[in-house]
Amino acid sequence: MLNKIASLTLGLAATSLCYFAPYTPSAQAATLIGDWQYTIDSPNDSMAGSEVGHTKYEIYSMAMKQTLDEVIFAISTNLPLAGTPSDYALDGRVSWGDFLLNFTGQSLDVANQNAQLFGVRFSDNNESGVPSLGLYSNVTAKTIAYENGLLLYDRSLRGYNNYVISKGGTPSIGDLSAYDPYFNQNTHIPNVMVSGVKIGEVNIFSDLSGLGLDFAAVGPVGTYTHAFSIDRSLLPDGSFVAHLGPECNNDVIAITGELEPVPVPEPSAALALGAVGVVMGARRMRRRSSLV
Repeated sequence: MLNKIASLTLGLAATSLCYFAPYTPSAQAATLIGDWQYTIDSPNDSMAGSEVGHTKYEIYSMAMKQTLDEVIFAISTNLPLAGTPSDYALDGRVSWGDFLLNFTGQSLDVANQNAQLFGVRFSDNNESGVPSLGLYSNVTAKTIAYENGLLLYDRSLRGYNNYVISKGGTPSIGDLSAYDPYFNQNTHIPNVMVSGVKIGEVNIFSDLSGLGLDFAAVGPVGTYTHAFSIDRSLLPDGSFVAHLGPECNNDVIAITGELEPVPVPEPSAALALGAVGVVMGARRMRRRSSLV
């Protein structure tokens, strides 16, 4: 193990100010196909050992769709839902991290420090700090990248990006650039929840045939497609940034989007009374006309 770590160690200096200013999303247009909004990630910015690009951790794209009842997220990737064995992870396996959403308009660090994130645990064998699968509010999160085999000497997002570039890859984080100030470049990206309040369940799709997904229309497609949904009413309206990666952070994708307010249907009783009113009004008009 020590020989493997030594062979992968790369000395990359990292000096930068932390970012705590309000975050403004990058000007990258989403790709809309049907009801789905697609976010494309670089196809050669994952890492496995010293290999970079198209590895078993590669994330190619992500998609989201809002309905009246739920918000659905899907991801095209080479990583199975159950994760993958890894000699470099302390527990011998790298699973998916938690899906973290930020509606505050602030950087990830600020929202995290104030426990203002939402999180979805959809992997039942990861090292999340919350006890069960589901949707959580008031979330704080941390990174467990190093414990899961991200062995670069420079334990930071900047160090990861620089290593990918040194190997001929092109780092990106979906809708955000690899060096976007939304993420603190001096640390690894938080990828699992530490704590939170469970407010709902998560539905993991076993059959994707009826969802209308078309990842091939936006670029390379991974070996696997995973999809899950959460109750729309449990999330705020408005703009958000969300990100997801494996526990090792050997690739991360971020998606920016906006949840539209769900229309509130009129109560059935009010509709019935309205219909009666229209009918009665029409009858009165006919009676008055007959008297003229």
